[in-house]
Amino acid sequence: MEPITYTFRNITYEFTDKWEETCLNDSKEFQLEQFKYLERVGDYTTIKNRIVNQETFGYLKKIS
Repeated sequence: MEPITYTFRNITYEFTDKWEETCLNDSKEFQLEQFKYLERVGDYTTIKNRIVNQETFGYLKKIS
């Protein structure tokens, strides 16, 4: 299975398996959908905050 990734400002992040381990009602696909929605509405502050928080708690991993 291909990893699910999100690219923001030329940095690519991978959603970790922690989503399936700890979040019953969330999935990597749902999180990716949320990031894309935030891009569409131009809410870049929330995108940055989510990236910082998800990296801090192990839900996102910077891969490039």
